[in-house]
Amino acid sequence: MQDLTGAGVVERLRKAWCDRVPVRCHGMQGLAWLAPSGSRIGLAVLFGVALGLGLVFWARRLLPRMMRPALASFRRGQRTALKDLREHLRVIFQNSPEGILMFTPEGCITSCNPAIGLMFGRDPALLRGTSVAALLEPLARLSAQGSMPALRSVPREAIAFRGAGEAFPVDLRVSEVSHAGKPRFIAVVRDISDRKQAETRLTYLTHYDSLTGLPNRSLFRDRLAQAMARVRGRGDRLALIFLDLDRFKTINEALGHEVGDRLLKQVAAELERELGSDRAEDGAPAISLSRLGGDEFTVIAEGIPTTDAAAQIARRILAVLVTPFELGGPALHISASIGVTVYPDASAGLDADDLIRQADLAMYRAKERGRNTYFFYNEALNREMAERHALEARLRQAVDQNAFHLHFQPKADLASGAIVGVEALLRWNSGDQPPIGPDRFVPILEETGLIIPVGEWVLDAACAQLAAWRAEGQPPLRLAVNFSARQFQHETLPDMVAQTLARHGLAPELLEVELTESTLMEDREAGQRILSRLAAMGTSLAIDDFGTGHSSLAYLRRFKVNTLKIDRSFVSDIPGDPEGSAIAGAILGMAASLGIQVVAEGVETEAQVHFLKRHGCDQLQGYLLSRPLAPDDFAAWLRAYRGLPLAGAWI
Repeated sequence: MQDLTGAGVVERLRKAWCDRVPVRCHGMQGLAWLAPSGSRIGLAVLFGVALGLGLVFWARRLLPRMMRPALASFRRGQRTALKDLREHLRVIFQNSPEGILMFTPEGCITSCNPAIGLMFGRDPALLRGTSVAALLEPLARLSAQGSMPALRSVPREAIAFRGAGEAFPVDLRVSEVSHAGKPRFIAVVRDISDRKQAETRLTYLTHYDSLTGLPNRSLFRDRLAQAMARVRGRGDRLALIFLDLDRFKTINEALGHEVGDRLLKQVAAELERELGSDRAEDGAPAISLSRLGGDEFTVIAEGIPTTDAAAQIARRILAVLVTPFELGGPALHISASIGVTVYPDASAGLDADDLIRQADLAMYRAKERGRNTYFFYNEALNREMAERHALEARLRQAVDQNAFHLHFQPKADLASGAIVGVEALLRWNSGDQPPIGPDRFVPILEETGLIIPVGEWVLDAACAQLAAWRAEGQPPLRLAVNFSARQFQHETLPDMVAQTLARHGLAPELLEVELTESTLMEDREAGQRILSRLAAMGTSLAIDDFGTGHSSLAYLRRFKVNTLKIDRSFVSDIPGDPEGSAIAGAILGMAASLGIQVVAEGVETEAQVHFLKRHGCDQLQGYLLSRPLAPDDFAAWLRAYRGLPLAGAWI
């Protein structure tokens, strides 16, 4: 047998290769002869090449057959995905709440969705082929100009037209696209009629009073500034008139806010009827009537020839209010206090704020003179304002020098006569000057912000005094301290109160926080947060001068009021005045139904005590019991106290 490594074997393999391998692969057989003839290495090379070329050959024949199913599956998946995408886009197009339409550069609509039909009140199928200019005002303008492609200038907010020609506002967005190789435009349209109505309503509410429809404080100030500018330009005069309805709060509380609102609406209507027809020659209103809020109205009278003309307008206003107002019940008789200032006569060189202050000051002087009258701002009032500024300077000095002190007024339980509480009252030692009451200096402290340091001092001094009395063996009393609206603008107030109580070793339950109704209503959210923190500490809340502000059952529940203090203006009228007695009785009945304690302020007579006891009042405070006393005098009075003096007996 011939050696397997011999030339015969190699020759036979070469021949077999050439017989079976395709002719295009024969060139590779030369690789078999790279090694020496008949060597084992040559044989190995030959077999390796043969194997590789065979794999290539069969791969080229078999691979397409093997990949064909996979390629078919991939193509089916692509077709399904494309179909799903088209369906997805169709659903979006058909169900979009915003109108979508496609049109040519010439403005011809090629397609639109159902939302367009609903928006414009037309069948979408009938819109195809029509001009988009018939639907959208900006596109109609561009079409008329022959510049339909220049759509970059189309505003976002535009006017559209329904089938019947009704115009309505829309939000319009236009973009350029290519569809089937042709230029197209897509417009997305959204009806913004509701939004525009809301904006119009908001603008109205921003500038007009929602109750009376008159210009509000904001628009009034704007009109006053414009009127002053016109007057300066023309060289003539205007009168600013402030009017405040007399005793409106009493009517409001006695008959309810609904009646009060109806009265305000009728007053506004009557004033408009009397004054609103006046017009200046240039077409601008000679009379501009506004409502600032509550029962305060203003009148701007432009172009008045003399101050007598302003006085005549004031007299016309008073005459209008003389007629009783019929509101479905007993006729209501009201009047007004009117303040007048003339620009530039009494106010040359001043701005609108100065003019407002002048008219307001004159109005309060009219109230002081007995109401149902008018008063002109004059130099005397100007001197009064100067005195006020001087008083403010003295107050600032008093704060620096700690020139304040406290008096204390007791509160007694009406059932037992026992002293159960004490109110700390601020007094100012003005040195050689005549005494100045808190009704004069406290408002200035609040306006200037000095009430913040003074209020902290009051709380600290009152707590120190209460702690001293307890150390002397006096019975425990609840301490009432007044807090101002300015103090309630500071979120740190509860921390200051807690630190003060702790410093003097007093339990929070011994402190009663007194606030006026107006303080609660200034910033309800902030007030509620601060009061919640104070209540969580254990302090109680009392509403001072109840009935003189914005009395409301809602805030009594919301702020968790513990005590109501009936204002002395109502107490002084009982029991002789039916209206005052009705108001006091109503407050007591309401408080009893809500479980709120009531303190009557300004009690001076036995008749008042009997009335209050009969109607369920809990506590009293007033001169019948004691005047406000200095600390040592109060301690002496408390040691000597035996009970309420009624008909010569102590109870």
